[in-house]
Amino acid sequence: MSKSNKNRDRREHIEQMRRQAQASERRRTLAVVAACVVVALIIVGVAAYTILQDRQRKEALKGKSLSEIGADANGAGCTSIQEEPASGQGQHTTDKVDYKIQPPSYGAHNPSPAEAGIHLYSKDDRPEVERLVHNLEHGWTIVWYDDSIAAADAQMQVLEATAEKFDAQGNEPRYNMIIAPWTADDGSPIPDGKHVAFTHWSIHQPTYKPPTSNASPPSFGESLYCDRFSGDALDSFMKKYPYDDAPEGYLWHQGG
Repeated sequence: MSKSNKNRDRREHIEQMRRQAQASERRRTLAVVAACVVVALIIVGVAAYTILQDRQRKEALKGKSLSEIGADANGAGCTSIQEEPASGQGQHTTDKVDYKIQPPSYGAHNPSPAEAGIHLYSKDDRPEVERLVHNLEHGWTIVWYDDSIAAADAQMQVLEATAEKFDAQGNEPRYNMIIAPWTADDGSPIPDGKHVAFTHWSIHQPTYKPPTSNASPPSFGESLYCDRFSGDALDSFMKKYPYDDAPEGYLWHQGG
């Protein structure tokens, strides 16, 4: 075989090897692209399914009454209501307060309460605890939730659905309730290893009666601690301790 023929055969062999290598590389690329497409479709499918589930869960919650939202009262792992003699009525301060009961159910408080009309706060937008205690003095019920509840999507959906039900009632004082986070920066954890606390500042007067003197009536901090949120337990708690039943619950009857 001539030298030129050998060179030609060698070039053809090299070119064949190059084409085979290119074909193999294309197959690998197509396989990688196909695998990426499959993974992307799975991720999109899972995300879409999760969004659909969340939407269905939210729609289902909208159709429930307050007492049907969350766990029932017996299944929420609630304690009995804890009562403490209260103090701090009319005691205003702009300082941070170290409350005896945490989360607080009474005590000295900021001169300005949290604004009406907001029923759910997150860690990022919640007013100071001292402002919320002023709301307690005016007859509001506060639902405190800890970080473990904040991290649980299903529990937060329950709290959001509850707040929406109260939002729908406008400024009707019977629905004066705030859901707010209680964090490690605020003080000790919710007692008894629980994750939700209902608090109210009571004067043991469920029905409004005009004051007969300028003397402040005895008052009490009422606290109920639960493993998880229960609309059933909240409904019962607020019926037992309505907005009238507070050191300054009478404010809602002024001017009318």
